Amino acid sequence: MKKTRVFLSIAFLGLSVSTVFYSCSKQRVTKAALNSYSPVNSYLASKEQPTQTFVIDSAGKGPIIGNQGTELWGAKNCLLTPTGDTIGYPFTITLVELYTAKDMIYYEMPTVAGGTILETSGEIRLQAFKGTTQLALKPSQNCFEIQMPCAAPISGMDAWYGITTGGNPDWTNTPLTPFTTNATSYTTYPAMLGWINCGQLAGSATNSTLSFTSTTDDLTNVGIFVYIPATKTVMQAYNSATTAIPDGSNVKIVAIGVDASGGLHSFYQTQTITSANTVSITLSSTTDAALTTLLTNL
Repeated sequence: MKKTRVFLSIAFLGLSVSTVFYSCSKQRVTKAALNSYSPVNSYLASKEQPTQTFVIDSAGKGPIIGNQGTELWGAKNCLLTPTGDTIGYPFTITLVELYTAKDMIYYEMPTVAGGTILETSGEIRLQAFKGTTQLALKPSQNCFEIQMPCAAPISGMDAWYGITTGGNPDWTNTPLTPFTTNATSYTTYPAMLGWINCGQLAGSATNSTLSFTSTTDDLTNVGIFVYIPATKTVMQAYNSATTAIPDGSNVKIVAIGVDASGGLHSFYQTQTITSANTVSITLSSTTDAALTTLLTNL
Protein backbone atom coordinates (compact mmCIF):
# COMPACT_ATOMS: atom_id res chain seq x y z
CA MET A 1 0.00 0.00 0.00
CA LYS A 2 2.86 2.35 0.80
CA LYS A 3 4.31 1.97 -2.70
CA THR A 4 0.88 2.57 -4.19
CA ARG A 5 0.49 5.84 -2.30
CA VAL A 6 3.88 7.06 -3.52
CA PHE A 7 2.98 6.19 -7.08
CA LEU A 8 -0.34 7.99 -6.84
CA SER A 9 1.33 11.10 -5.38
CA ILE A 10 3.87 11.20 -8.17
CA ALA A 11 1.14 10.74 -10.74
CA PHE A 12 -0.89 13.58 -9.20
CA LEU A 13 2.16 15.88 -9.21
CA GLY A 14 2.76 15.11 -12.87
CA LEU A 15 -0.86 15.89 -13.70
CA SER A 16 -0.64 19.24 -11.82
CA VAL A 17 2.54 20.27 -13.61
CA SER A 18 0.99 19.37 -16.97
CA THR A 19 -2.12 21.41 -16.16
CA VAL A 20 -0.07 24.47 -15.18
CA PHE A 21 2.08 24.16 -18.31
CA TYR A 22 -1.00 23.84 -20.53
CA SER A 23 -2.64 26.82 -18.83
CA CYS A 24 0.46 29.01 -19.33
CA SER A 25 0.82 27.88 -22.94
CA LYS A 26 -2.81 28.68 -23.64
CA GLN A 27 -2.33 32.11 -22.08
CA ARG A 28 0.53 32.87 -24.43
CA VAL A 29 -1.37 31.67 -27.48
CA THR A 30 -4.52 33.67 -26.72
CA LYS A 31 -2.76 36.96 -25.83
CA ALA A 32 -4.57 39.76 -27.69
CA ALA A 33 -2.80 41.03 -30.81
CA LEU A 34 -2.10 44.74 -31.16
CA ASN A 35 -4.49 46.75 -33.30
CA SER A 36 -2.91 47.35 -36.70
CA TYR A 37 -3.25 50.38 -38.98
CA SER A 38 -2.67 51.37 -42.57
CA PRO A 39 -0.11 54.10 -43.37
CA VAL A 40 -1.57 57.45 -42.28
CA ASN A 41 0.00 59.41 -45.17
CA SER A 42 -2.91 59.08 -47.59
CA TYR A 43 -5.41 60.41 -45.06
CA LEU A 44 -3.19 63.35 -44.14
CA ALA A 45 -2.58 64.16 -47.81
CA SER A 46 -6.33 64.24 -48.43
CA LYS A 47 -6.61 67.08 -45.89
CA GLU A 48 -3.60 69.16 -46.84
CA GLN A 49 -3.71 72.71 -48.15
CA PRO A 50 -4.02 72.77 -51.98
CA THR A 51 -1.37 73.97 -54.37
CA GLN A 52 -2.49 77.34 -55.76
CA THR A 53 -1.54 78.09 -59.38
CA PHE A 54 -1.08 81.55 -60.93
CA VAL A 55 -0.35 82.06 -64.63
CA ILE A 56 1.66 85.25 -65.22
CA ASP A 57 1.12 86.40 -68.79
CA SER A 58 2.32 90.03 -68.66
CA ALA A 59 4.31 92.45 -66.56
CA GLY A 60 2.39 94.03 -63.71
CA LYS A 61 2.76 95.76 -60.39
CA GLY A 62 1.57 92.74 -58.43
CA PRO A 63 1.12 91.37 -55.95
CA ILE A 64 0.02 87.77 -56.35
CA ILE A 65 -2.07 87.10 -53.23
CA GLY A 66 -2.52 83.61 -51.78
CA ASN A 67 -5.65 82.28 -50.12
CA GLN A 68 -4.22 82.92 -46.66
CA GLY A 69 -2.70 86.31 -47.35
CA THR A 70 0.80 85.60 -48.66
CA GLU A 71 1.82 88.32 -51.11
CA LEU A 72 4.33 87.78 -53.92
CA TRP A 73 6.05 90.22 -56.25
CA GLY A 74 8.13 88.76 -59.05
CA ALA A 75 8.67 89.03 -62.79
CA LYS A 76 10.24 86.93 -65.53
CA ASN A 77 13.58 88.74 -65.16
CA CYS A 78 13.90 87.11 -61.69
CA LEU A 79 13.79 83.58 -63.10
CA LEU A 80 16.11 81.23 -65.00
CA THR A 81 15.87 77.75 -66.48
CA PRO A 82 18.09 75.00 -65.02
CA THR A 83 20.60 75.72 -67.82
CA GLY A 84 20.70 79.43 -66.96
CA ASP A 85 18.51 80.70 -69.81
CA THR A 86 16.12 83.59 -69.36
CA ILE A 87 12.41 83.11 -70.00
CA GLY A 88 9.52 84.99 -71.56
CA TYR A 89 5.84 85.25 -70.67
CA PRO A 90 3.79 83.34 -69.76
CA PHE A 91 5.16 81.45 -66.77
CA THR A 92 3.47 79.81 -63.77
CA ILE A 93 3.83 80.40 -60.05
CA THR A 94 2.61 77.78 -57.56
CA LEU A 95 2.07 78.40 -53.86
CA VAL A 96 1.28 76.30 -50.79
CA GLU A 97 0.55 78.13 -47.51
CA LEU A 98 0.90 76.51 -44.07
CA TYR A 99 0.22 78.93 -41.23
CA THR A 100 -1.40 76.69 -38.59
CA ALA A 101 -0.34 73.62 -36.65
CA LYS A 102 -3.20 71.71 -38.27
CA ASP A 103 -1.97 72.44 -41.79
CA MET A 104 1.66 71.63 -40.93
CA ILE A 105 0.52 68.29 -39.47
CA TYR A 106 -1.61 67.48 -42.50
CA TYR A 107 1.32 68.29 -44.81
CA GLU A 108 3.79 66.46 -42.52
CA MET A 109 6.07 69.52 -42.54
CA PRO A 110 7.40 69.82 -38.97
CA THR A 111 9.39 72.86 -37.83
CA VAL A 112 12.61 71.23 -36.64
CA ALA A 113 16.01 72.16 -38.09
CA GLY A 114 18.88 69.72 -37.63
CA GLY A 115 17.33 68.33 -34.45
CA THR A 116 16.61 71.77 -32.92
CA ILE A 117 13.09 73.16 -32.82
CA LEU A 118 12.17 76.31 -34.70
CA GLU A 119 9.84 79.00 -33.49
CA THR A 120 7.78 79.61 -36.60
CA SER A 121 5.32 82.09 -38.06
CA GLY A 122 4.47 79.94 -41.05
CA GLU A 123 5.76 77.95 -44.01
CA ILE A 124 5.15 78.37 -47.71
CA ARG A 125 6.22 76.44 -50.79
CA LEU A 126 6.93 78.78 -53.69
CA GLN A 127 7.78 77.35 -57.12
CA ALA A 128 7.95 78.67 -60.68
CA PHE A 129 7.60 76.86 -64.01
CA LYS A 130 7.94 77.57 -67.70
CA GLY A 131 5.69 74.91 -69.16
CA THR A 132 6.78 71.80 -67.26
CA THR A 133 10.33 73.06 -66.64
CA GLN A 134 10.96 74.07 -63.05
CA LEU A 135 12.67 77.44 -62.74
CA ALA A 136 15.19 78.89 -60.30
CA LEU A 137 15.78 82.38 -58.97
CA LYS A 138 18.54 84.49 -60.42
CA PRO A 139 21.50 84.53 -58.03
CA SER A 140 20.90 88.10 -56.97
CA GLN A 141 19.22 89.68 -53.96
CA ASN A 142 15.99 91.68 -53.86
CA CYS A 143 14.58 90.13 -57.00
CA PHE A 144 11.51 88.21 -55.81
CA GLU A 145 9.70 89.68 -52.79
CA ILE A 146 7.48 87.70 -50.44
CA GLN A 147 5.33 88.95 -47.59
CA MET A 148 3.99 86.48 -45.02
CA PRO A 149 1.06 87.70 -42.87
CA CYS A 150 1.24 87.69 -39.08
CA ALA A 151 -0.94 89.44 -36.51
CA ALA A 152 2.03 90.01 -34.17
CA PRO A 153 5.41 89.71 -35.94
CA ILE A 154 8.54 89.23 -33.81
CA SER A 155 12.11 90.22 -34.59
CA GLY A 156 14.97 87.88 -35.42
CA MET A 157 13.18 85.70 -37.95
CA ASP A 158 15.10 84.28 -40.93
CA ALA A 159 14.14 82.36 -44.04
CA TRP A 160 14.79 78.65 -43.46
CA TYR A 161 14.89 76.60 -46.64
CA GLY A 162 13.39 73.14 -46.90
CA ILE A 163 15.81 70.25 -47.35
CA THR A 164 15.62 66.50 -46.72
CA THR A 165 17.69 64.63 -44.13
CA GLY A 166 17.43 60.86 -43.87
CA GLY A 167 14.29 60.94 -45.98
CA ASN A 168 12.52 63.36 -43.61
CA PRO A 169 11.83 67.11 -43.96
CA ASP A 170 14.50 69.39 -42.50
CA TRP A 171 15.47 73.08 -42.68
CA THR A 172 18.62 75.15 -43.25
CA ASN A 173 19.16 78.91 -42.94
CA THR A 174 22.05 78.89 -45.42
CA PRO A 175 22.29 81.30 -47.12
CA LEU A 176 21.22 83.63 -44.32
CA THR A 177 18.13 85.60 -45.41
CA PRO A 178 16.56 87.78 -42.68
CA PHE A 179 12.92 88.84 -42.55
CA THR A 180 12.00 92.44 -41.84
CA THR A 181 8.75 93.21 -40.02
CA ASN A 182 5.92 95.69 -40.03
CA ALA A 183 2.70 95.71 -38.02
CA THR A 184 1.04 92.86 -39.90
CA SER A 185 3.63 90.88 -41.88
CA TYR A 186 7.15 89.68 -42.53
CA THR A 187 9.03 90.57 -45.73
CA THR A 188 12.08 88.99 -47.36
CA TYR A 189 13.73 88.33 -50.72
CA PRO A 190 14.41 84.59 -50.73
CA ALA A 191 17.67 83.21 -52.05
CA MET A 192 15.93 80.19 -53.56
CA LEU A 193 12.52 78.77 -54.39
CA GLY A 194 10.92 75.80 -52.69
CA TRP A 195 9.92 75.48 -49.04
CA ILE A 196 10.48 78.67 -47.02
CA ASN A 197 9.92 78.83 -43.25
CA CYS A 198 9.75 82.13 -41.36
CA GLY A 199 11.48 81.03 -38.16
CA GLN A 200 14.29 81.11 -35.64
CA LEU A 201 15.99 78.52 -33.43
CA ALA A 202 14.16 77.94 -30.14
CA GLY A 203 16.20 75.24 -28.40
CA SER A 204 17.51 75.60 -24.85
CA ALA A 205 20.41 74.45 -22.67
CA THR A 206 18.32 71.70 -21.08
CA ASN A 207 16.24 69.50 -23.35
CA SER A 208 14.51 66.13 -23.15
CA THR A 209 12.93 63.70 -25.57
CA LEU A 210 9.65 61.85 -25.69
CA SER A 211 9.29 58.26 -26.85
CA PHE A 212 6.06 56.44 -27.50
CA THR A 213 4.81 52.94 -26.84
CA SER A 214 1.48 51.11 -26.69
CA THR A 215 0.08 47.94 -25.18
CA THR A 216 -2.96 48.07 -27.46
CA ASP A 217 -1.84 49.50 -30.82
CA ASP A 218 0.91 48.80 -33.33
CA LEU A 219 2.36 52.30 -33.83
CA THR A 220 4.30 51.47 -37.01
CA ASN A 221 1.92 53.32 -39.36
CA VAL A 222 0.49 55.77 -36.82
CA GLY A 223 1.25 59.48 -37.23
CA ILE A 224 2.51 60.93 -33.93
CA PHE A 225 2.90 64.71 -33.59
CA VAL A 226 3.94 67.04 -30.76
CA TYR A 227 2.90 70.69 -30.78
CA ILE A 228 4.54 73.39 -28.62
CA PRO A 229 2.08 76.33 -28.52
CA ALA A 230 4.58 78.83 -27.05
CA THR A 231 6.75 78.68 -30.18
CA LYS A 232 4.15 77.33 -32.64
CA THR A 233 6.49 74.39 -33.18
CA VAL A 234 5.28 71.19 -34.84
CA MET A 235 7.30 68.01 -34.30
CA GLN A 236 6.74 64.61 -35.87
CA ALA A 237 7.89 61.51 -33.99
CA TYR A 238 9.83 59.35 -36.43
CA ASN A 239 10.41 55.77 -35.21
CA SER A 240 8.21 56.58 -32.19
CA ALA A 241 10.56 59.20 -30.71
CA THR A 242 11.00 62.98 -30.86
CA THR A 243 14.08 65.13 -31.11
CA ALA A 244 15.02 67.43 -28.22
CA ILE A 245 12.24 69.45 -26.55
CA PRO A 246 13.18 72.31 -24.19
CA ASP A 247 12.51 71.37 -20.57
CA GLY A 248 9.55 73.25 -19.14
CA SER A 249 7.68 73.23 -22.46
CA ASN A 250 3.94 72.62 -22.33
CA VAL A 251 3.20 70.28 -25.23
CA LYS A 252 0.18 68.77 -26.93
CA ILE A 253 0.51 65.22 -28.25
CA VAL A 254 -1.66 63.93 -31.08
CA ALA A 255 -1.57 60.45 -32.63
CA ILE A 256 -3.61 59.53 -35.71
CA GLY A 257 -4.32 56.05 -37.03
CA VAL A 258 -6.34 54.78 -40.00
CA ASP A 259 -7.58 51.19 -39.89
CA ALA A 260 -7.93 48.85 -42.86
CA SER A 261 -11.55 49.96 -43.39
CA GLY A 262 -10.62 53.64 -43.43
CA GLY A 263 -11.87 54.26 -39.89
CA LEU A 264 -10.10 57.01 -37.96
CA HIS A 265 -8.53 56.62 -34.52
CA SER A 266 -6.79 59.21 -32.38
CA PHE A 267 -5.01 59.92 -29.11
CA TYR A 268 -4.59 63.32 -27.44
CA GLN A 269 -2.67 64.31 -24.33
CA THR A 270 -1.10 67.43 -22.84
CA GLN A 271 1.89 67.47 -20.54
CA THR A 272 4.86 69.52 -19.34
CA ILE A 273 8.32 68.33 -20.31
CA THR A 274 10.60 67.94 -17.28
CA SER A 275 12.72 64.95 -18.31
CA ALA A 276 12.93 62.19 -20.88
CA ASN A 277 9.62 60.38 -20.81
CA THR A 278 7.79 57.48 -22.42
CA VAL A 279 4.17 58.13 -23.36
CA SER A 280 1.79 55.18 -23.52
CA ILE A 281 -0.65 55.59 -26.40
CA THR A 282 -4.11 54.05 -26.63
CA LEU A 283 -5.98 55.01 -29.78
CA SER A 284 -9.75 55.52 -29.70
CA SER A 285 -12.24 55.62 -32.56
CA THR A 286 -12.98 59.13 -33.85
CA THR A 287 -14.46 60.96 -36.82
CA ASP A 288 -12.99 63.26 -39.44
CA ALA A 289 -14.99 66.18 -38.04
CA ALA A 290 -13.84 65.55 -34.46
CA LEU A 291 -10.21 65.16 -35.51
CA THR A 292 -10.36 68.35 -37.60
CA THR A 293 -11.75 70.25 -34.61
CA LEU A 294 -9.01 68.86 -32.36
CA LEU A 295 -6.25 69.97 -34.74
CA THR A 296 -7.87 73.35 -35.36
CA ASN A 297 -7.91 74.07 -31.64
CA LEU A 298 -4.31 73.09 -30.88
